[in-house]
Amino acid sequence: MARGSRFAIALTVTVALTGTLVTIAETAASAPAGAALPGTTMPLQEFVNNGLNGRTWNAYDQTTTSAGPDIAGRPSPIAYGPTVHVYARANNGDLMEFINDGFGGRPWNAYDLTEITGGPTIAADPDAAFFGAIVHVYAEASNGDLIEFVNDGAGGRLWNSYDLTQIAGGPALGGDATPLISGTTDQVFARSSSGDLVEYTNDGVGGHLWNAYDLTQLAASVQVAGDPNSVEIGSVDQVFAEATGGDLVEFTNGGAGSQVWTASDLTAATKGPTVTGRPSPVVASGVIDVFARASTGILTEFSANGSGGDLWNSYGLTTSSGPTVAGDPSAITVGSTIHVYAEATGGDLTEFYNAGSGQAFTTSDVSADAGGPGIGGSPGALLYGASSIHVYAGGPPPASPPTGVGLYGLSPGAQTSQAIEDNWPIIGDTGALGTQSAPYTGFNLGADLATGQAIEASGKRVTWLSFWTVSGPVSSNSDGSACYTSACYYSAAYGAGQYVATTIDSYASSGLGLKPDWVILDPEGFPDDHSGLDSGPGSSNANWSSFLTGWANGLASIDSGLHPAFYSDQYEYNTFDLASIQLPAFVAIAFPGPTNILENPSNNIAGFIAFGATCPAGSEEQTLANPPWAGSYNTLQFAGGQYCGP
Repeated sequence: MARGSRFAIALTVTVALTGTLVTIAETAASAPAGAALPGTTMPLQEFVNNGLNGRTWNAYDQTTTSAGPDIAGRPSPIAYGPTVHVYARANNGDLMEFINDGFGGRPWNAYDLTEITGGPTIAADPDAAFFGAIVHVYAEASNGDLIEFVNDGAGGRLWNSYDLTQIAGGPALGGDATPLISGTTDQVFARSSSGDLVEYTNDGVGGHLWNAYDLTQLAASVQVAGDPNSVEIGSVDQVFAEATGGDLVEFTNGGAGSQVWTASDLTAATKGPTVTGRPSPVVASGVIDVFARASTGILTEFSANGSGGDLWNSYGLTTSSGPTVAGDPSAITVGSTIHVYAEATGGDLTEFYNAGSGQAFTTSDVSADAGGPGIGGSPGALLYGASSIHVYAGGPPPASPPTGVGLYGLSPGAQTSQAIEDNWPIIGDTGALGTQSAPYTGFNLGADLATGQAIEASGKRVTWLSFWTVSGPVSSNSDGSACYTSACYYSAAYGAGQYVATTIDSYASSGLGLKPDWVILDPEGFPDDHSGLDSGPGSSNANWSSFLTGWANGLASIDSGLHPAFYSDQYEYNTFDLASIQLPAFVAIAFPGPTNILENPSNNIAGFIAFGATCPAGSEEQTLANPPWAGSYNTLQFAGGQYCGP
């Protein structure tokens, strides 16, 4: 995309879209003034094995019960005396506390801790822990700082918030923080914005209450691509995370308060699979077991059980009859039994459990058992008392693609995963660039598949826009010269559509169960005048219509489930009567200060694809979400390799 630097690294992805020519009604996305636009938000669901109503499990919508907001991301539950407290990110970015306190005649109530403390909105999933009798909740703020929310009663307020990044002079974060309480020491582990694993701890060294340490540097080890999770065995801290290459790595210190760290590659040691997302470690019968989603979707256990003379071993828990999983697992122990909860690929909350250390795992569909909904994100599990299990997750996911403002042109892999984690609701990628011969697309494949895999691994409902740059019929004549007739444009785009649909359908062989929400033709191929459609002998309304019709019909001839769409700039939309095309249109605009020159826009405009965006992006999000733009499915492309959360 010359207009928007669409020449990002491209990967291949599977997409399911309707292959018929359809008109879509535009719905303007909106957000409170000054607020970050929300990503995919859902009611807070609670699943409890309480045995009521003749069911082992029952499900309860605690957003409705508490009259609270929908949530985004993974909830963090803790037991606080006789009550359960669940911490989650609200749809406006505020940190919420849901409590079954019975106040005001409601069994559950919701409290806005961002509002109560005067603290910042958060950009990642929170994690809560007890430090003595006080609750500490940690989360990444919208500016990347690590924020601590504490019910310490200081200053006459029950809750207060503290910016630990500023206090410790530490780095900005790039994802979820996870606390580990060890005696009088509070440690918080997270991925920094640069990719290093970092630790914030209240060790008082150097006269500072809080200090920050770069564990990647201390261990002379790798950077991490996912959120870490930790456990303590004896006095030794163990932190587990996905490395940039996908291997599961373990960071271990030398004991209480030690800043001597080493690192081990558990994927290499066990000859196990690469993983995606946040692992979940537990200690059962003195053995560390770490559960993670393999890149193939198989729930995998890495166990320090010493079997076969090897300290660590790995086991795939998804059987031939069991489901693969999406998102991050949450493991707890009940006595000697391990229970692992995850979103199955089909969306149901699923339980994997064994009868004791070293025993085989079996599965149970908790959503089906509870007669409850599917979930749309990673769960958080809690053991309440001796045997009462409470699992919290957002759900059910929205049936329609989430609207709002998302991102385009991200680096495949960690950056795309981070954008999804940060709750950008829409992700766009380049399936391939145009070529100078049939099928006129297919150069630099790869980003599309990687985007689909990142979305599926997150377990979130994210709108997926798959752009394919297609050249016009620049070598369609028998002598290899360009042909600028409507028939040639139709034939070129039809062949490109067939190629793209076949490519997308091949993603299933890589284990991907998703397809894009729209497969979008971008005519910025060869030659430079946008496939000859902007000027010269190919620039006509008829050729545009033929090109786009060929694209839609080519897709449908292979996979009628794919949804075709097209990309144009405002000049093309006006000049070639693209308002009359019965396909969704994604229209290019540029920051700073985009100017609306659309003369007769119709309801075929699905959204606006903006380049030249900068961080922070709040004002640009608001620009796209409000008149005169007010698109439903919009993206920003950051200039110069920048990245920031919504």
